[in-house]
Amino acid sequence: MVGPDPQVTIIVPVYNVVDYLPETLASIAAQTVFAQCHVILVDDGSTDGSDLLAKQFAAEHANVTAVQQENSGPGAARNRALDMADTPYVAFVDSDDILPPRAIEVLLKAIVKHQASIAVGDMDTFPKPTKFLWKKPFGKGDRLLETVVDAPELIFDAGPCHKLYDLAQLRAHGLRFREGVHFEDAFLAVPMLLKAERIALVDELVYQYRRRDAASSIMDNLFVRTQNFWDHLELCDFLADLRPELDVFRREVLERFLVRSYQGFAMRAHTLFGEAELWKIFEKCTRIYQDIDPAFIARWTADTRHRVAYLAFKCYDFELFARPWERVQGVVACGGELYLDYPVTPALLPLTRVTAVSTRVEQVRLDGSGETLRVSGHVQINGLPMHRPIKTSLGLRVRGSGLTVPAVIERRADLKSADDSREWSGFSAEIPVAQLRNGQHSLRLVFLTKTGQASRQCLISAAFLRDAPMKLAGNTRVLPGFTGRDNATLLVQRGGGAEGRRRWRRMLVRKDLRHALSRRPFWKQRLLRLVTEPFMRRRDVWLVGERKDTAQDNSWHLFRYLRTEERRRNVYYVITKDSPDRERLRGLGNVVTYDSFRHKFLMLHATKLINSYDIDSYMLPSRWERGQFLKHLNWRIGPDRVFLQHGVTDKDVSGGLHRAKTAVDLFVAAAGKEAEYVSDRFDYGEAVQRLGFPRFDALTPDRGHRRILLMPTWRSYLVSPSYNPSVRPRFPFETSRYAQFLRELFGSEELRSVLRRHGYVLEYLPHYEMRSVSTSLVPPEPCFALVDQTERSVQDSLRQCDLFITDYSSTAFDVAYLGTPLIYAHFDSDDFFSLGGYRKGYFDHRQHGFGPVCENAEETVKAIVAYLERGCVREEEYDRRAADFFTVQDRNNCQRVAAAIAALPGPQR
Repeated sequence: MVGPDPQVTIIVPVYNVVDYLPETLASIAAQTVFAQCHVILVDDGSTDGSDLLAKQFAAEHANVTAVQQENSGPGAARNRALDMADTPYVAFVDSDDILPPRAIEVLLKAIVKHQASIAVGDMDTFPKPTKFLWKKPFGKGDRLLETVVDAPELIFDAGPCHKLYDLAQLRAHGLRFREGVHFEDAFLAVPMLLKAERIALVDELVYQYRRRDAASSIMDNLFVRTQNFWDHLELCDFLADLRPELDVFRREVLERFLVRSYQGFAMRAHTLFGEAELWKIFEKCTRIYQDIDPAFIARWTADTRHRVAYLAFKCYDFELFARPWERVQGVVACGGELYLDYPVTPALLPLTRVTAVSTRVEQVRLDGSGETLRVSGHVQINGLPMHRPIKTSLGLRVRGSGLTVPAVIERRADLKSADDSREWSGFSAEIPVAQLRNGQHSLRLVFLTKTGQASRQCLISAAFLRDAPMKLAGNTRVLPGFTGRDNATLLVQRGGGAEGRRRWRRMLVRKDLRHALSRRPFWKQRLLRLVTEPFMRRRDVWLVGERKDTAQDNSWHLFRYLRTEERRRNVYYVITKDSPDRERLRGLGNVVTYDSFRHKFLMLHATKLINSYDIDSYMLPSRWERGQFLKHLNWRIGPDRVFLQHGVTDKDVSGGLHRAKTAVDLFVAAAGKEAEYVSDRFDYGEAVQRLGFPRFDALTPDRGHRRILLMPTWRSYLVSPSYNPSVRPRFPFETSRYAQFLRELFGSEELRSVLRRHGYVLEYLPHYEMRSVSTSLVPPEPCFALVDQTERSVQDSLRQCDLFITDYSSTAFDVAYLGTPLIYAHFDSDDFFSLGGYRKGYFDHRQHGFGPVCENAEETVKAIVAYLERGCVREEEYDRRAADFFTVQDRNNCQRVAAAIAALPGPQR
């Protein structure tokens, strides 16, 4: 029973929030005016016990009503409660959010005091705050707004929470939540803001919105779900029909919302829909936006790329909307500004002005003759799709040398992997060294258009800084660098012989001393290096490592060879103090503890940095911030970078391994086809060499232990990576197809039966990044086991298995090299490539692979049974494929790799 004269109905739709609902309900019960509230909980068909929590809360409080319905969506749940409400005012709370204790009290006082249509309070998100455009009116104290025009930013707050509504006015305007769509709340919240005659602004936090850890909410997947495009378009169409009812000022506020809220959908529609669907969107958008002023659209859109779709609507150009790269293929210049090269009337010019141009230099390298400096990078012109070479001519200007050389647009696989519209955004230019003058020169990319010229400053990139050590061309020294924050420069000094070398060294000493005196980042390291450099100059220091705590992969095998076979004195292995793998290094000497003073000192004088993984992530001391290290110290050390790899590259991972990202000087490949692919696709040229993996020298089969090894690779979207723990998983592991596959495989009775019958054990060796989430899925039964890498290395596990199962892991190549039969389990192929950021490369598992391909746990079990029945023998077809791929298997890989590293020129000192 509801108490006397309740003033506020609090409506809470409930659906599968058992982990959050208790906190939400507790915050409602803690309201200072809880006795004046009627709480209606509408369970929308929960299956996790949330309905029981709602019933229990209602049983404990006389002013709480709990009702249930079949799952119909939050709109239907709120409407049902709205029909039940019989108080003057109504508030809405989502079932995973929190109300501060005085929230309803302060909203109620404000709406009653001002006889307002709505009271609006402040809202924060947690656990991390969010900056909202609609929060601009807050921070100035409580006040009364006559209409939304007095604080037009509020229109971008399209949700009903942190507000208190006059229920009679909601009903008078016939406003309800739209059912069966996303953004259902905006169908009520936005019209009410527009029609409200008085709005009480409460400058106090009244609502805490929970941002879930996993990407499970509508807003987290805003532009991924195609239905969102239709639902938001339905909202815009609904709101556009309100325009005749509004005065000119409120109409202007509404059109801000129409333009700004749909811009992201309009820009991306062509990437998700086919021709027929695009026509439907185009026709409806043309009707909605046709009469909105172009300058107004330009003001309320983020940038040029968001304006192209609106330009298409205004010009009724479907091709521009559906295939913008066909209609816009260059830029034109006027007064130093750039505009999209698209024919428009003067009124439409604001929609074509390019808001931003990003030009990054990534590599500065001498050609083979030493006479030409090749400068390469990428350019991004906001609003200009670069699916193909643009028609605008480019040049690279070296300011200070009076020199502008042609720049050529290039295809970049790595940029395409992130965004198809950047496929042809690479550029390169060749600068004759002889034409460079002494001094420091900035670099500018010049747009040579049919209407004039415009230029933009070239900025540095991480790859540019990795590749920044001095280049020596005859008697000319060129040092890539930067001024200001990020402006790319070339420092040129001419002078041969001993005098030239002395002048160069004096200049470097002056730079080091100025750096130290000004206490800039890494000044202590620069000073220490300067003082100790004369003693270390003749030492060829090689630093070798893998992950900070491992010694199992190519790096360890190479280090062991260098210390035992070549007996190199100045090669060191970096590993953490408490790593179990230190035992593998016992007796080899020159083991350096990660983060020790010795580690840091050797970094200052290293001539070679050698790793099987990312060099910066795993070799820099933990307190050496990567960006500052690259800017202030790396160029001064100038080590060669060697990437040994930790697996054969068979996929298009150019997004992370392109030479324009890594600046690697030597990329070690295991096979000829792999080397060809990396050379061409990743732009390594001769820097990639087919040398064979060092670990393959010790890769000899030791089968017969009756072991089956399951070793799938990781998924970046399911875990926080060890090299960047701040990145949250995008999706929960527990509900992933990865977890489902493991559960079904380990739960198979047929698998248990065949393992027992043949006396085999299925061992699970989780990927380094997946250990924390997947090991609990291994049943504690004799036929299953979890591999402990501290007791048995990955390589030994591969050598000792009789049958191998993986998904897309490159360890399949190791097993193929061994001659061991294997099974590919493609249990989540769509997710792996679409969500994981991978693109298929030159190697297709069905066409080129070394074993059968299965798509689920059931097929995988059948393939296991078949191999066990045949005695785990690989088929002749897979033998032939392995022999074709690995044309050289001579156990001399370490020797070849060591020779190739030694042949690198090292720092130019």
